[in-house]
Amino acid sequence: MSTPGLKLKAVDSADLEILSACLQDALLPVLDLHYDREAQEFLFAANRFRWEAPAARERVHMAVRVRGVTAVQHKGFSLKQPGKFLSLLAMAFIPAEDGGLLWLHCAGETQPALRLSVKSLDLLAEDFGEPWPCASVPTHDDSGKGAV
Repeated sequence: MSTPGLKLKAVDSADLEILSACLQDALLPVLDLHYDREAQEFLFAANRFRWEAPAARERVHMAVRVRGVTAVQHKGFSLKQPGKFLSLLAMAFIPAEDGGLLWLHCAGETQPALRLSVKSLDLLAEDFGEPWPCASVPTHDDSGKGAV
């Protein structure tokens, strides 16, 4: 039986808060982070816990497209590690006169993060594929280092 997936759009802070909550504890393969400079789009695939149905203890893939991206910076990890996975904690937007900065904060000792300079807040996200069972619900310790 097919489970209906989420399809979300974020164009303001309230939308982003919802999308960020849905993607909390998602695993982001470094291999699946892509910036298309010409199209001004940043794309990534996430392996996310289905927080909208926590009792089901499932994960599903979600594709996310950020439009109007003029620059991408990263810290705490190398793009030359395609087998590495980042654990997304939250997304945050800091507005500025020329658009703003979209932050993707991740868990880990090095506090990995992505910073996208954007013309405006414009994200599209959609689940794809079937959910699969996972062993446990993500939890967090008190150290601020992320999911355990």
